[in-house]
Amino acid sequence: MRFKIAAIQFDTLNRTLENDNSTIRLEPKPYLLLQTLIAANGNTVSREQLIEEVWQGRIVTESAINKAVSTLRQHLNKLDSQTNYIETIPTVGYRLIPRAVGLVTSTKSPKRKVRFLIGGAILVSLLSALITFQVVRLSPNTKSLIPEKITSQSGIELQLSSATRSSSFSYLHPITTPLSELWLHHHGESRKLLSGNISAQALSPDASKIAFVDDENGCMVKQLTIAKQSVQSLFSCQAVERIKLIWGRNGRELIYRKRENIHNGFGLYRYDLNTHKHTQLTLPPSSGNLRGDHLFSLSQGQDRLAVATYLGEDIHRLTLYHYPQMSTEHTIELPYNPTSLTWSANGQQIYFSQANSIYSVNAQSHAVTLLHKFTAPIESLTLLDNNDTLLLNQYKLASNIKLFEPVQNVVKVVVDNQALNRLPRANQSQHIWYISDHGAHSALWSIDTNREAKTQVPLPHIFNFQRYQLNSDSSKILFEYQDAIYQFSIEQLETTEILSAELKPYVANYGQHDDEIIYSSERSGSWQLWSLNLITNQHQQLTTQGGYSGYKLNNVLYFTKFTQPGIWRLEDGQESLVVAEVPVRNWLNWRLRGNALYYEKDKSIWRFDLKTHQEKLYFTPPQRFIGQFDILQNGDVVFSELKQPSGELWQLTVKN
Repeated sequence: MRFKIAAIQFDTLNRTLENDNSTIRLEPKPYLLLQTLIAANGNTVSREQLIEEVWQGRIVTESAINKAVSTLRQHLNKLDSQTNYIETIPTVGYRLIPRAVGLVTSTKSPKRKVRFLIGGAILVSLLSALITFQVVRLSPNTKSLIPEKITSQSGIELQLSSATRSSSFSYLHPITTPLSELWLHHHGESRKLLSGNISAQALSPDASKIAFVDDENGCMVKQLTIAKQSVQSLFSCQAVERIKLIWGRNGRELIYRKRENIHNGFGLYRYDLNTHKHTQLTLPPSSGNLRGDHLFSLSQGQDRLAVATYLGEDIHRLTLYHYPQMSTEHTIELPYNPTSLTWSANGQQIYFSQANSIYSVNAQSHAVTLLHKFTAPIESLTLLDNNDTLLLNQYKLASNIKLFEPVQNVVKVVVDNQALNRLPRANQSQHIWYISDHGAHSALWSIDTNREAKTQVPLPHIFNFQRYQLNSDSSKILFEYQDAIYQFSIEQLETTEILSAELKPYVANYGQHDDEIIYSSERSGSWQLWSLNLITNQHQQLTTQGGYSGYKLNNVLYFTKFTQPGIWRLEDGQESLVVAEVPVRNWLNWRLRGNALYYEKDKSIWRFDLKTHQEKLYFTPPQRFIGQFDILQNGDVVFSELKQPSGELWQLTVKN
């Protein structure tokens, strides 16, 4: 059944709202809410009626009803911002303002139609409950698989995409930031197709076309017809959307991910090359999840779409959809952090990579099998042929830790090896801390620069890319781990939980004194800054209009916000903007030292004097500066610089 509501059409069968340009798939509660409002035929629907029709009489909070109404309003407003669709009748309920006109005749009254659909929704919910969040089990791999290196060139190959019918594949080969070359391997030969500021690419199933994202003059999704070497623009985008894409069925559509802004997670969309119409397939996650539906793969033979959704550290939800209907077939909880995934040829297995390992998960039994462990991390994984030969790329990144001394205007190398050394922290140049995979696994290290002696900090767990901070005399380390904040005493070798995960903390810094912690939390619904007195164990909310990372000087709070650029100041309850032109992406990339703020913008480090209010360029790092730095007490800058990356292409045949 389809309804025309002002400028929007509502498809009850496919659960979608659409206008001439866009389509939005409704969540279950807004979907039932809209049907209930339509059935009321312009009359007011009380909250009691909504509970009966939408929540089937279950006890729900006022906020649950408000959230469903708010979500539906947002969807309607996104498609038609000129019309007011839902009216709130204070203390009574809600009503649909425009008249809903049925586009398909039906002999049933609207009320009976709604009740029938609600009954169907209950059945779907019961079926979903039987298939949702089944815990995976790891099965041993009884077959020894032997990988084969197929090619290697200077640098690294990224974002592999394949056409299984012809055993062809394409990839990006970065040359100099931000330029990359687009390569095609076809009929046993490799050739460069074009070069430019390309951030993503996908090879069509018949290996005749490549869709790619060109960021040269604004973001644009384009199509390259390989035989003609002709390029056609498909649709515009924004660089912040970080689009990744694959081809859909029969090479006539693209499935792509995008996000609305830097603060939101990814949702999935479909683009029809014939009609030029975009359709929303999945909804972006709630606030606080910056990844969302970030991995996806379409099984060409089975018309099934696999989507990996980030839920937290080392946990993903793998949802298998019937495509293109987007009805849920299975939902599997994976205690892994996958970096790429692809279907098997018969559509019964999903292969995924995590770090340097490849796993398979059975779509029916949900059993997970470790197939092979490589020596270096895997960036891309794709199916090369119908024998379930997997194509993958290993990559090796290495970086130096360097020290810039502004007085002498010299740069010195502090740590130089073949490991990935990052996130340096220091108070004095004699002792510098950093995260490195120099040993058996990623860990926190320190170096005594006078003796050039490196020491691994004996933390009780693997220390990956986790934010951490030193106290004033470098005797304690404050760090986040598994959604909580801990403090490690370097002298006593003891770890203490400071902020539990229930408080939803993330960024934590020492205050003006070591007995105060300034941390951000999302427990109020948005990121705000709080303080914790370690002596009294008292918490106090500091900001009310947003706060993400903060430091104190003379009882004045200086801080960044999650959604607004700049560095801000809070003094005597009054908030003001101190430095305006600090990008939002650098909300953590700044320091307060002495009476000055240091921050990154325009790929350089700047200094703002809090006494004179003068801003000046402080240090221009080398081209491979990866944005991670700290300011020492004497004004020196310690920073990370990436070396030339290297990588190799491998294939792994799962079935013979």
